[in-house]
Amino acid sequence: MRNELVDLGYGAHVLAIQILGNVDDAADAVHDSFARVLARPDAYDPHKGPLKPWFLRIVRNRCIDLLRQRRDFRAPVDGLADTGRLPEQEVERGEQDCMLQSALRELTAAQRQIVILRDYLNLSYAEIADVLDIAPVTVMSRLHRARLALKEILERHDIH
Repeated sequence: MRNELVDLGYGAHVLAIQILGNVDDAADAVHDSFARVLARPDAYDPHKGPLKPWFLRIVRNRCIDLLRQRRDFRAPVDGLADTGRLPEQEVERGEQDCMLQSALRELTAAQRQIVILRDYLNLSYAEIADVLDIAPVTVMSRLHRARLALKEILERHDIH
């Protein structure tokens, strides 16, 4: 159970960073979301689906509320790089991450969110549909368009 909560918190934090573009704001959004859930423990109904997408939807909605307050809908993606590589591998990976983050920033917020949910957090289409409150078929088409847009951006910047 503890590992599931750690995984849930990590995924929520990654999503919040992606949406808000600021580690501190993301931590606040996740904290607010946990507080909201703990204040109403009966709000989650396991018969309606898994806990993770339900909680990520709460985090996403909190982040959107914060963005509306800030009126800043184009946020950078930070804190998603891997660690534990050899120094030369880490430098190369850092450069690739920087280029990818730059390309992700050029996507719309909706495109960025769906790519992060699938490719960074490994959520299933059904879980993404729950988080974004859309049909699973819509997830597939939006993810496909987002990936095409990302590919186009990377090719335009001559990044392979």
